[in-house]
Order: sequence, then structure tokens, then C-alpha cells
Amino acid sequence: MKIDAMIFDMDGVVYDSEKMYFAADQKAAQKLGFEFTFDYYKQFIGGGYDLMYNQMVADYGDPELIKRFLELSRDEILPVVKEGMLKFKPGFLDLARYLEDHQIPYGLASSNYREDIDFYLKETNFENRFDFIVSANDVQKAKPSPAIFLRAWEKAGRPAKEKTIIIEDSTNGIKAANRAEIPVIMVPDYIQPEEFERKHTLTIQPDLNAVIDFIKD
Repeated sequence: MKIDAMIFDMDGVVYDSEKMYFAADQKAAQKLGFEFTFDYYKQFIGGGYDLMYNQMVADYGDPELIKRFLELSRDEILPVVKEGMLKFKPGFLDLARYLEDHQIPYGLASSNYREDIDFYLKETNFENRFDFIVSANDVQKAKPSPAIFLRAWEKAGRPAKEKTIIIEDSTNGIKAANRAEIPVIMVPDYIQPEEFERKHTLTIQPDLNAVIDFIKD
């Protein structure tokens, strides 16, 4: 298929980072004396810090506890990234090279804050490769709001939406893409596709190398 732009989610799509986040959250929760399970964590995948903070405050009833939890979790992540443990997802570098070779602009639309995105890109030697970046700093509402993808689409030059592709791994991201009316490909990470994901995606592919094959056809 001919495409004019591609928009990537970051965590779980560009980087194999969700395992890192979950491990950091578990350690932070342990330090503060409460349990943090994966079943609880997975509702936040793709949704960003504000979604996580607001829901956890509602569940635990203590804003200061959750603020401290998020601070401790971030403190666990930074040295892991510095040590070179943050890795690209299989096929990402090949897909990026394919897009560059075919002069297809591609960008990042992440619910992370720009400071963290820039840090990750620097530590993985991928600075200045994305044609555009949209972060949580650029929108008022995170996914599943469509705002972040609409802003990325604007930065891509407002190409025809049917020729723009979003790559996502989360239900929150797929909902956001649908609301932005931009086709979305799911490449599963932690969240495995069920009926909703199958009905609301252009295709589900096992990895980003398979995405290359899909867009070549």
C-alpha cells in the first residue's frame, strides 16, 4: 500500500520499555509498602502519566503517596537506560531505514514527557531521526483522546488520513487512532489482541519487520 506518513507510538513499539516500566513500578510500590500487579498495571499502557496518576489517586486516595510512587519509579528507570538496557523493538531500525529510503516522513506520538523522550533517543543514538515528535507536553489530554495523533498528523503536513499509518501496541492507543480517524496497525507487546483490537485495526502484525512486508504489498 502507498503511504505518505507513519506515526509511531513509543513504548512497546519503538522501544521494549514496558517491561522496564513495570519492573520499576513494582520496586517503587514495594518501597512504599503496597502491592502492584501486572493486571493492575496494564490498564495504564499507552495512557501516560496523568491517566496513571489520576486513577491511582482515585484507587488509593492519597495524592502524595502516588506522587512519591511515580518519583521513585522514575528514579529506578533512569539508571537502567543509562546502562544501555533500553532496546529497540525487533524490526524498528529496519522499518525506519525503509521509510527513509522511500522518503516517507515518520514521527513519534508518545504519552511520555518530552524530556524523557529526548533522553531515550539520546541514549539509544536515535536523535534527529524522527521528522516530528509529539509528547504529553503538546496536548491537554493523553490517549485514548485523539489529540496526540491529530497533532502528529498536523506536524506530518496533514497528508490524506487514509495514506497515514499509526503503529500501536495498546488498546488506549488504538482507541485514540480510531477517534483521530487514522488507520492503525497493531504490533502486540504486553497486550494481546482480542475482539476489540481485531475489529478496530487495519491489520495485526507480529513485529515491525512484518509491517514492512505489509506496506510493500
